[in-house]
Amino acid sequence: MTDDGINKKEFIERATGPIESCEELSEEMIWSKHGTAIWKADRFVGSPYFYTVYKYHDLYSYSLLNLILHKGTLKLNRRVVQEASKPGFNYYSGMDTIDLEIERVGGTPKPEFLIKEPSEYARLLAKALREDISLAEDNHPGFTNIILCGGKDSQNLLLLPWKNPVLVASGSPNYELVKLFVADNGLSYDVVELDDKNNSLLELDILANCCRNNLEHCRYGYHLRELSYKFGNKVIFWNGQWGDAFTTPHWKTLTHGINYVYKLVPRIGMILGKWGRERSRYYLLEKTGYAQRYFFNILWHRGAMWQGAHQSIMRQITNAVVLSAYHGPAIKVVFSEVDLFSAVREDIRPMIGEYLHGSPVLYPSENPGPPLSEIRKGISHAEPFIKVLSSMGITIQ
Repeated sequence: MTDDGINKKEFIERATGPIESCEELSEEMIWSKHGTAIWKADRFVGSPYFYTVYKYHDLYSYSLLNLILHKGTLKLNRRVVQEASKPGFNYYSGMDTIDLEIERVGGTPKPEFLIKEPSEYARLLAKALREDISLAEDNHPGFTNIILCGGKDSQNLLLLPWKNPVLVASGSPNYELVKLFVADNGLSYDVVELDDKNNSLLELDILANCCRNNLEHCRYGYHLRELSYKFGNKVIFWNGQWGDAFTTPHWKTLTHGINYVYKLVPRIGMILGKWGRERSRYYLLEKTGYAQRYFFNILWHRGAMWQGAHQSIMRQITNAVVLSAYHGPAIKVVFSEVDLFSAVREDIRPMIGEYLHGSPVLYPSENPGPPLSEIRKGISHAEPFIKVLSSMGITIQ
């Protein structure tokens, strides 16, 4: 790898153009097209609940930074600065941004509770995954799929019927486990090991982040950029962001704040005893779907704000298409229709894998996950961002 740093003039030119105009704009248009930095639209349709879409007047972008650079000024949002400067900061959640003039578009999805059988849900997810990756490949002929692989969510992506070339990338300590998964299941993909040692693009990390995430969780930027350049930026980076939230009982742990609902029925519990309390909880949380609605709210305020924002950081750094396989158009329809209480009482990812592979799948027995990024420690708050942004010629107000 070479130490190429940032060519600030070229970076600003790429980040602020080209601008594409249309009457009606959607999340899919912004995230599926390579090369357009900013869109100008009369109206926006839909309500994204994972991918980032930012708005400044009639301009839209997947990137908050692109719009700031286009304006040439940063109208500082002191509330965001304060939040991002707190000890233990991991991500900023809210419709506002570090620029008072730019807002995020989107909101909480609404569940319909139609799909109740685990096997039917797994089958529909497998079908939707195939449809979404096929659509993406058709839209990007000749592109190389680079699958960022760690645990079962992304391992299942290796079982899909890819048409374009595939390269698998994984970081330690999951790298050896991913290689084992490929070998055990008779797959023929090359697996490259990602490293996170080169710090020459930290300024770009800081800029792309715009104080949204704790960058210690955002690894491999330089190496991913190198892979993108190797293929002339004609790549799609795929990952499995938040797949387990819809396919394992993990979704219930994301609703832990819902316990206050139990306080709505103390009188019933006092009158009917333990049985009454349990029946009341069942009615409020499961029968009425309250818990799943609360989970969908968490999906927006946490998953979208953290992992969704990370998607845009990766896209900015790599200058490539970056997609989460669990947030494509077909998958979103299935997610909107599932009754999680009924369909996900256990981990259904092995069932999804079997539908994709045509036979039982062998998975590693562990999923350790990478450590925090030491080279990105202490660079996620406002001071480093303002300093680097100012060096780009942007006025801070």
